[in-house]
Amino acid sequence: MVAPASTDRWIKFLRMYGPCATNDNMYDETIQHALKRLDITPLVLPAPFLEEILANFSSSSPVSQIITGTAGDGKTYRCRQVWLHLGGNEQEWMRGQKKVVSLHRGGHEIIFIKDLSELLERESTPLLKKIAADVSSPTSSRSYLIAANHGQLLEKLKSCADDPAVARMLSAVEEMLFRKQEADGLRLRLLNLSRARATLLIGEIIEQVGQHPGWEGCQSCPLMQGENRCPIRENRQRLLGESDNKLLRTRLEALIEICAQNDVHLPVRQLLILITNALLGHPAARDGLMTCDDAKRFVQDGQVADASIYRNLFGDNLSRRRAEQTDVFVKLNAFGIGHETSNAADNLLVYGSDDPELQKPFAELVGADQFYGATPTYIRYQQDYLEGYDDSARARFLKVLQAQRQRLFFTMPERYAAELDLWDLTVFRYAGLFLRAVTQVHGKQPLDRRVMSLVMRGLNRLSTGNLVQNSDELVLATSGSLSQSKQSPLLDEIISVVKRQGEEVSLVPLDDFKTAIRVKVARQDPGPVDLELTPTRFEFLGRVAEGALPSSFSLECQEDLLAFKARLLAATARRRQLDGDDEEEEGEVSLRFIELASDGKANQRRVIVRL
Repeated sequence: MVAPASTDRWIKFLRMYGPCATNDNMYDETIQHALKRLDITPLVLPAPFLEEILANFSSSSPVSQIITGTAGDGKTYRCRQVWLHLGGNEQEWMRGQKKVVSLHRGGHEIIFIKDLSELLERESTPLLKKIAADVSSPTSSRSYLIAANHGQLLEKLKSCADDPAVARMLSAVEEMLFRKQEADGLRLRLLNLSRARATLLIGEIIEQVGQHPGWEGCQSCPLMQGENRCPIRENRQRLLGESDNKLLRTRLEALIEICAQNDVHLPVRQLLILITNALLGHPAARDGLMTCDDAKRFVQDGQVADASIYRNLFGDNLSRRRAEQTDVFVKLNAFGIGHETSNAADNLLVYGSDDPELQKPFAELVGADQFYGATPTYIRYQQDYLEGYDDSARARFLKVLQAQRQRLFFTMPERYAAELDLWDLTVFRYAGLFLRAVTQVHGKQPLDRRVMSLVMRGLNRLSTGNLVQNSDELVLATSGSLSQSKQSPLLDEIISVVKRQGEEVSLVPLDDFKTAIRVKVARQDPGPVDLELTPTRFEFLGRVAEGALPSSFSLECQEDLLAFKARLLAATARRRQLDGDDEEEEGEVSLRFIELASDGKANQRRVIVRL
């Protein structure tokens, strides 16, 4: 029996969203044609800011709007939705040769530019001059909705900036890209879709793909249940979290949130590639993506384990070249999951079936998963490795062990997370603590005590160049001449973490989801000194706190934090100047040296030098 025609068409359509060479329907201009040809219900993908854009152009006096972002953010999709909402004709929009279309609404003309980058210079230059003049005029009866990539937008504006109105618009756009959404004195707004958090989008994409009506035909498939289950169906159930209370999704969202906190943007198109590949991936299928016929064949040939969703999330089903050309897999592979590990995790995976102390967790975490965990291949390779069967046994086992580490990261229950060092399976060992801290700061909850202790020890060791153990105060030190010296024996200030006489060190919300270290050295002037706390910087501070050399982990982080130290030194100098604390007795200089006690705590030793 073959798969029902409706499901077969849906899988073939979904496959086009994957990392194939011919994923044409990843583009809004062609997706409608594919949907009609295959008679598929369209996916309703998340579109942040769409309601805001619709409200603007539905008003009696709309202002012009630029929708910008990176490729795959859905700029053209939003423009089409506004066009249809305002009564535009779908057939007119779908005419590929028309790059600019317009609507008249209540005596006002709204002009849609589908993609500014598609316009030749001879087309874009007069159009941009017209736009610049209209957004500068408070009485203009025209407004514009423009889709444009960051780089192309600025490049085309600069190419005709000899026009004063365009030059003014260029200046406003540059400011809006980085600071705000509205231009002073111009009837112009800008929405940067790259600011949309992928963490808030991935769950909705999973639901839209995983609950699509196209799956309904699976109910009559002979591979629906039993030992010979369809790997596509298995991956869908795991992605939806039907048996693990959405644990896989929670871990995936955590990885994507770390990317967002590090200012690594994943557009909707890349998220669609990720989810499609997770469902359909198999290295033996054409382009690495299964059809219904492929799934049946792999079940018959006993190759379902290679369809593991946990491998597919990192593009391991693809050729190395294809994975390296796909942005989402490059970014997720940067976590090192599968390559990084802990002794506890590897002991479980390698020796768990034989070690009496590990047999129970092994049975729960590996043995219970006969589909992608304790498969016959894994058990055989494990035994060959332990028994030293032949010279190639080690290489074979290490390959399947890598896949088991990936699976373990997404399936390990929280009750085992500390015992088996969950985040040691990534390069971000302190990521779990960081994400918890961000949640607590933005939720105005008590902060985990380990967080400030880690941050302060890291800052103090970087500031002084010594393994300082102070965790309840910031030891700000200097070399006397250069704040970025590796060793800083002179004490500048000791600043209390707990609020005291205007001093305080805390973590504060920086915007809707970012967090910063804030140091106050006085009640008023000088004001607080902030440093954005990213996962990379938190990891750096954690590694330094535990004794790693700063430059061995991240030279960029070291430079960022030394620049932060320099700003703190300037703030304390300003405070002393205002308080008159810099005044010295005539004929003498007072120096304060850092002295380490036996417990590693830094104290000050004052030395007075008479001139």
